[in-house]
Amino acid sequence: MVEQPDSNRPDPGRTDRLARREAQQRQLRRRRWGAGAALAVVAAVVAVAVASVGGTSTHGKTSKPASSGTAGPQGRTSAETSSVLVRDATPQPDWTPHTGPVPILEYHVLGAAPADAPYPELYVTRPDFHSQMDWLDEHGYEAVTLEAVEDAWYRDGTLPAKPVVVSFDDGYRPQFTYALPELRRHGWPGVLNLKAEGSDLYTSNVEAMIEAGWELAAHTIHHLDLTTLDAEQLREEATGSREMLRREYHVPVKNFCYPAGQFDESVIAAVKEAGYTGATTEIPGYARRDKPYELARFEILGSTGVSGLTEDLASG
Repeated sequence: MVEQPDSNRPDPGRTDRLARREAQQRQLRRRRWGAGAALAVVAAVVAVAVASVGGTSTHGKTSKPASSGTAGPQGRTSAETSSVLVRDATPQPDWTPHTGPVPILEYHVLGAAPADAPYPELYVTRPDFHSQMDWLDEHGYEAVTLEAVEDAWYRDGTLPAKPVVVSFDDGYRPQFTYALPELRRHGWPGVLNLKAEGSDLYTSNVEAMIEAGWELAAHTIHHLDLTTLDAEQLREEATGSREMLRREYHVPVKNFCYPAGQFDESVIAAVKEAGYTGATTEIPGYARRDKPYELARFEILGSTGVSGLTEDLASG
């Protein structure tokens, strides 16, 4: 199911454009838990053409579904066979200590929204995504993982002069077929906030993203509103999703993403107990080190474009 924005996000008091965007999001929130959203997204994903990237090596991975969700054709694409560690997946010699705020971008589906899509704003076209990534690069930004940001914030690590985290929620097929090669052009990793069950990605897709240096973060098992669950259910969604992803992909899974941005003190406590070092929300703004379990993000929508991204980043 397509992810629902945070219904409790505060009024940022920013420009009229952003206020209109908030109004659009509020309208979306009233409908996004409906079951029809999942069908619309799957239909769009299946129609997406696989982006082609040059590559020569193969890794012999299997190409089975990463979860119970349906997806595009099985088999490794050129994007998958070319998986090698990207530049910014590891600290570079010119990086320096950084403890200040860092912007985190939030994407969902990459591609044109079908005519019957109930939430077209969640679709960012490929030309828009391409232009946004080029704009970031041209203006000195470099994408890094959230783990790298946390290393700089809390463990004397280093970051580029203008760090940005590019995150993708749920696990839609174009995040592999298009976002992976697009970020690779710039030498950047992304952050995949993956549902442990029900995504459109195959195991081999996720493995290829990890091999390229992407961070894998947990997004629960069933994508439920965590604030409505009892203690046992909450523990299953927070702890269980981390255990499943660690067992499947053999990576630490240090961060968590609240479904629909919904959280409260009980949810934060469960996330801490599960062993996560941080958690991302849908509160707009720059992420700050003093709120590791309430990390703000800029949600990038179909109407955002380069101008909206520019305004978002200027607000920090």
